[in-house]
Amino acid sequence: MLDRTIAPPVKNIEKIELLPLHHTTFKNQLNLYYLHSSESEIIQFTLFFKAGFIHQQKKLLAEAFTYLIGMGTLLHSSREISEMLEYYGVFYSIEPASVYTKMQFTFLKKNAMYVLPIIEEIIKYANFPPDELQIYIKNHVEQYQTQIKNISTLAQWHYSKIIYGNEHPLNKLRTPEDYQNITRDDLLYFFTTHIHPKNGFAFVSGNIDHTLLQLIENSFGKDNFHQAQHQFEEHIPLPQSNEKHIYMQMPDALQSAIRIGTDITLTRKDSDYFDFLIANTLLGGYFGSRLMNVIREEKGYTYGIYSSLTTYNSFSVFTIASEVKAEYTQASIDECIQQIQILQNTEPDEEELHIVKSYIAGEILDNTDGIMKQDNLWKMLLTQHLDKEYYNLFLDRIRTIQPADISTVMKKYIHTEKLKKCIIGKIH
Repeated sequence: MLDRTIAPPVKNIEKIELLPLHHTTFKNQLNLYYLHSSESEIIQFTLFFKAGFIHQQKKLLAEAFTYLIGMGTLLHSSREISEMLEYYGVFYSIEPASVYTKMQFTFLKKNAMYVLPIIEEIIKYANFPPDELQIYIKNHVEQYQTQIKNISTLAQWHYSKIIYGNEHPLNKLRTPEDYQNITRDDLLYFFTTHIHPKNGFAFVSGNIDHTLLQLIENSFGKDNFHQAQHQFEEHIPLPQSNEKHIYMQMPDALQSAIRIGTDITLTRKDSDYFDFLIANTLLGGYFGSRLMNVIREEKGYTYGIYSSLTTYNSFSVFTIASEVKAEYTQASIDECIQQIQILQNTEPDEEELHIVKSYIAGEILDNTDGIMKQDNLWKMLLTQHLDKEYYNLFLDRIRTIQPADISTVMKKYIHTEKLKKCIIGKIH
């Protein structure tokens, strides 16, 4: 009998095994990738199209497009589409990102023959009804008035402006006029030029058999839906911002939102990338990090503070983010800078680094637990053009990295005098 008073032995994670990825190309050149597990009753079907922020002709167009594409077709109204998807228990999300718009639908395999034609109708015959567009604009202009009173939202918007630059497609700062400038013609043009077989790919996970593949091919793999067949680029323009700091007073705020960071010349294919990820985790990438221990636990300035690395295909952005008590705004900023400098100038001890390494390795292992989590891993590998051994290479580096490597990589990429600061709230 298992003795549950005795802890199981600790084992190092030597290697992860991903489910094999299968691939087929349909007659219309749409690439389909799929993962098979006979134990899964759920099907997750995703379409990726290069229709992201870098491709929009107007600000906020990609956001409006992904919101409205399911709000009516040539055959059915928004309400009818919603009722059909709900009837078959479909969970779906349509979201834009820097390069790809992702359209993901999750449903029971037994309903595939009914659900796939509904998705096909949306992908091929969305018509962006004028009344739905006007409702979208009205609602978002009203929401804007609430958002500009939220210090966290304002910090996110203004921080993106000083990092990327005012004209950069990843700048999130917006005005009500940006919503009002979007027209139905803009949406239809974006739809017909970006949503087509040669400008994306499909991915499906679950219990995959010939019948399901045939259903997918019948709906998406035979005709060149939409006349345009141009393949759009994936390269994201480098940041072009000369602004360094933004301080915005909000006298009624009880807290200040802090964003500190910089763009750095790192991508997932660079040799230093894994080292920086590990260093960032130690600094502020998990609940036991230095920033959390010092600024939250010891000093009580905030409920939470994190550092992160947002990685694109041509650069990355390092960010420290928190909402702190207004009277501790400057002290929090100073402490963030000091913790970076300490990590740059003093190697972490072996025990601290071991905890971080174990945490990251455990996260990698958890992300392979089950077909739906592996679905997410494989999609990242495909959209970022990475080798299937990427995560095993990461595990290799976790095992071999030394304390000196942490300080070295932080010195190499983070120059504290060049960090940009965005502070929104009650600033003393």
